[in-house]
Amino acid sequence: YNEWVHGAYMSVDPRFKGMALIPMQDPAAAVKELRYAVEELGMPGAMLPSTGLKSHLGSPEYWPIYEEADRLGCAIGIHGGVHDHMGLDDMSPYAAVNALGHPFGQMVNFAGIVFNGVLDKYPNARFGFLEAGAAWFVGCLERFQRSWDSHIQYDPERRFLQMNKGESVTDYILRNVDEDRIFVGVEGDELTLPFAVKVAGNKPFLFSSDF
Repeated sequence: YNEWVHGAYMSVDPRFKGMALIPMQDPAAAVKELRYAVEELGMPGAMLPSTGLKSHLGSPEYWPIYEEADRLGCAIGIHGGVHDHMGLDDMSPYAAVNALGHPFGQMVNFAGIVFNGVLDKYPNARFGFLEAGAAWFVGCLERFQRSWDSHIQYDPERRFLQMNKGESVTDYILRNVDEDRIFVGVEGDELTLPFAVKVAGNKPFLFSSDF
């Protein structure tokens, strides 16, 4: 797929920047394919699924991929699509599945990446959470802060996110936004987008485009 995208589009017009697909079920192979896609094919990074893997994307088994992304200074996009095993399997019409599946998947993986300290460990990697609008992001800011304040995590080995002195979880996330590590895909007409910009500024939000 990656070689086809490069040959059919990127080599024809440099305005096309294809995102690679990498075999997440085999992290070691995914590292090699990410390196090949970025260094040999000139791709900006890779697109990962938000659902369908055995673990959330903040799980340590995927850290070698982020370590390579950190070395390459490339982008990791996260995209919804398959919404099975999320409590939606018997729901119809499908519009409801699509409406809920995308933000559910992004919220789970955003939580995994934030709370497991992926942003601290791999500061040169950039993460885009795509195709789910803006409301889920604001919801995470609210819920993460309330839960972190009331469920204190004992972390003597510094396994999880590491906040600066006096920093809240919301401050931590917004700092990573400001340092170009977190991006959120939007369509531009979301009801919550004006409020999201008021809370986080306009820096993290980018327009979704399949092309």
